Amino acid sequence: MSGRSRVPHRIAEPGGRLAALGRLAQLAAGAAWERLGVSTAALPATPQEVTPRWLSAALGAEVRAVKLIGASVGTSTRGSLAVSYGPSPPGAPRSRRVFVKCTSTLAQRLMLGLGGFLHGEPGFYGVVRRELEIEAPVGYHAAVDGRSWRSIVVIEDVADTRGASFWQPGVSLPREALEDLVEIMARWHGATWASPRLERWRWLRTPAEQLRVIDALVPLADRAPVGARRARAVIPPRLRDDHRRLHEGMRRSLAIASRGPRTYLHGDLHVANTYRTSSGRMGVVDWQTTLKGGWAHDFAYLLITAPEPAQRRRWERELLALYLERLAGAGGPRLEHEQAWLDYRRATLYPYFAWTYTLGRSRLQPEFQPAEVSLTMIERITAAIDELRSLEAVGL
Repeated sequence: MSGRSRVPHRIAEPGGRLAALGRLAQLAAGAAWERLGVSTAALPATPQEVTPRWLSAALGAEVRAVKLIGASVGTSTRGSLAVSYGPSPPGAPRSRRVFVKCTSTLAQRLMLGLGGFLHGEPGFYGVVRRELEIEAPVGYHAAVDGRSWRSIVVIEDVADTRGASFWQPGVSLPREALEDLVEIMARWHGATWASPRLERWRWLRTPAEQLRVIDALVPLADRAPVGARRARAVIPPRLRDDHRRLHEGMRRSLAIASRGPRTYLHGDLHVANTYRTSSGRMGVVDWQTTLKGGWAHDFAYLLITAPEPAQRRRWERELLALYLERLAGAGGPRLEHEQAWLDYRRATLYPYFAWTYTLGRSRLQPEFQPAEVSLTMIERITAAIDELRSLEAVGL
């Protein structure tokens, strides 16, 4: 990875609600100064603010011109930049386009900073990506400003370099695409299974440790029950009025995912974070919410969001068998199928919380995902929870 990556060795734990409120006041003051034109960080705040001079230093290449050719806003502010180069040293990135992700708004910095995910993508692209042979963007530069909670990653624009196309609501992945994604997942899980590197990558938390962050912060503005009401029409009747038990199921699921051997987890491996290259290969993006924990946390999230429920019912046992075979071949253990099936069922509950929270946003919160995407995810997730008897699997 060219350029300097600044990823800390130790990440401080959020200190609960009082600390969160104090940090909110500090960041709000910084945002006020920025509105007056006083910069509080050395990092570009948006893709539009990336200059040839800054990008030259980040890439280790002479950049003569930068042009923004597309941008969007969600959990981060994203933009594709066309780059013109001058003479540069051998090995410097020479792609005609790069993709930039920034924490631009106060809401983004609070969500990722207080939520413990500010260092997720800088850690992945700055440290982890170079160790994995998988279909994912190459990282060029990553940095986090600890005072302002601004962050930036500069990565390969796979839409340009690999002809990547991304999932849209209503699109159903074919069986071979799911098999490709399962094999990629098994490859990075196997490569990092019970690895000492997981402890050296100090920004990673277990799902249970992440739950403690959620417990400290989400009660400040818990929108998951609102999302459950908004999604009522797509939730199976048996689960429609069971939000509290589903929430307890999520807590138990995350505790289970934190016990036993750990591997490197994407943490948010739903279908909208995948892409298909022009050659037909599947890849994975958006490594912001990485964790260390049980393999099923990733596997279940992908399998209950990518196919339609009818497809999942037909394919899930065979796809699990494929994953277990590929995991063993990639350096992981040879897991027993029926125990793995139970682990899969137990791991289906967290996505319900994640997507009802996303759908339940207030007017003051940014729209991280369109409502159509959230409803599609909740419909598929709750169908799986109902059919797999996931609450029973965690003892409820």
